[in-house]
Amino acid sequence: MLRRIPYLTIVMITGLMIGWIATAPAQPGPDKKGDKKGKGKKGDDIERFEDRLQRLRWQFAQPQSPDPERQALLWHSGIYANKADQIWRTAQPYIADRTLAAAEALVHASDHLEHLKESPGPPPPPAEAVARHLAQVYFRTRQADYFLQEIRDNSASPLVSLARQYYQRAVQSYDRSDFRSADEYGKTAEELVKALESLAQAATLAPQPRR
Repeated sequence: MLRRIPYLTIVMITGLMIGWIATAPAQPGPDKKGDKKGKGKKGDDIERFEDRLQRLRWQFAQPQSPDPERQALLWHSGIYANKADQIWRTAQPYIADRTLAAAEALVHASDHLEHLKESPGPPPPPAEAVARHLAQVYFRTRQADYFLQEIRDNSASPLVSLARQYYQRAVQSYDRSDFRSADEYGKTAEELVKALESLAQAATLAPQPRR
């Protein structure tokens, strides 16, 4: 039987990960080929902006489950999807792309909640894998306040609270040996932080008002 890893152990794993990152030797930068590939991917995302927006709006139009938590995430997603559309029309493609990426991440977060309502599917990852992932999510949720500060818009603050809430649920599920719920709640929290990160990226390029 796999031994459950308590919450403090998850925090310890996170500390070891941070220490390893701090002491790891610097890696050489990507060569021109790799860098070109990365830029191409971002360019492809921007070129597909209208298709991505249309896909999101199609998802919003589908019958939704009565789960109020999932509906709340989709509501936030719809707000940012509309904002992305408005920004796109002002010829600011990168800012629009990052704002739409936030809307997409919120839909992904709601999908993970929906997975918990479905009949059991494939078995969850092993306990050790779930613990490692939760350690990574813990580190990501610690970045949420920084992203919110960069966004400079308090309307995004509920996403920070939700990310922490779902992370705590993931840890509680793990402690009950409910690894499927721990995995899905952890992924929900992770997608919420991704949404905040994308909004922060958009904000860094947005023109600032003169003081």
